[in-house]
Amino acid sequence: MTYELSSVRQDPDWKNFTASPIGSTIGATITGLDVTRPISDEAADEIRQALIHYHTLRFDGLDLTPAQHVAFSKVFGEVQMGGTIPRLEEQPEVKKQEYTQYASVGGDVNMHADDTFVEIPSKCSLLYGVDMPPAGGDTFWINTEAAYAALSDHMKGMLDNMQAIHDLSAKFGLDKWGMPNHATRVKIHEHFPPVVHPVIRVHPESGRKSIFVNEMVTTRIYDVPEDESDLILKFLFDHLKKPMFQMRMHWPRTGTLIVWDNRSTQHLILPDFQPQYRCNHRVAIKDDVKPIGPADAIRQVA
Repeated sequence: MTYELSSVRQDPDWKNFTASPIGSTIGATITGLDVTRPISDEAADEIRQALIHYHTLRFDGLDLTPAQHVAFSKVFGEVQMGGTIPRLEEQPEVKKQEYTQYASVGGDVNMHADDTFVEIPSKCSLLYGVDMPPAGGDTFWINTEAAYAALSDHMKGMLDNMQAIHDLSAKFGLDKWGMPNHATRVKIHEHFPPVVHPVIRVHPESGRKSIFVNEMVTTRIYDVPEDESDLILKFLFDHLKKPMFQMRMHWPRTGTLIVWDNRSTQHLILPDFQPQYRCNHRVAIKDDVKPIGPADAIRQVA
C-alpha cells in the first residue's frame, strides 16, 4: 500500500483551525473554526483544501440553524437542488432526512457515492445531526483513493481503462418482495436513464485516482462479458469495505456536522437504530464537471 497513513504523513499546518485525524486514511475533527458565522476568504480556502486532504470533516458541539447550514455550505460551492428527499419549507436548500419507526433506510444501507446514476454527481455534502438515536445508526465513510492505491500495479493497469454502467432502476425498480417491477423500472429509466462512468476516477482538484464503482447502482463493467464483470465488481466492492479505508462514526444526539468529498469517498448507514427516531438536515453541493478517467485526464493535460 502506497497511501500515506495519518500516523506517518505530514499534514498541512492550518492557520485558521486545528484538524485532528480520525481514521488512518480518512477523516479529521475540526476545532477552532466557528461555522455558525461568516468565515474569512483565507479560512474558506483552507477548509476546502482540508476537505480534499482528509476527505471527511467533522464539527462537534454546534447549534446550527438551517440558514447557517446553508451559508457554510456555500463555502464549498453552489447548492444542488432537485431530488426526491423532502426539503424544509423555510429553507428549501436543506433536505430533511427523517427516519421514523416504519420508514425504510432504503439504498443508504449499501456503500455508495451520491448521485452516480446521473452524468454529473454532486461534489460534496454537509450532513447535520438534528435528532439522532442514542444507539445504533452509525455511518461509515471510506477513502476510495486509499482503496485504489492499495491495488497491485497489474490490477490498476486493467481498471484504469475500464468504464461501468450505473443504473438506478436495477436496485430501486423492485417490488416489496425484491423482485423486478417492470412499471417501476420504466418510470425510473425515463427520469434517470443508465449512465457510464470510468471505473477509476481522477479527482479534478488533487489529480489522485480513486475507485468509482459502488454496490448501490453500479450494475456491470461496460463492454466485457457478464461473468467477468460480476467477478471484477464483486472484488472491488469487497476491497472497498476493508477496515483500513474506513472511518466509523457514532452520531451524538445533536450538534454534529459532517462534510464529505463525494469525489473521493463512499458511505453507508447501519440500519440498526429503528424503531428509534433519526433526523438529519442535509445540503448537497453541485459539481460542474463530469467524472473522468486516467486516459481523459492525460488528454486534458496534453
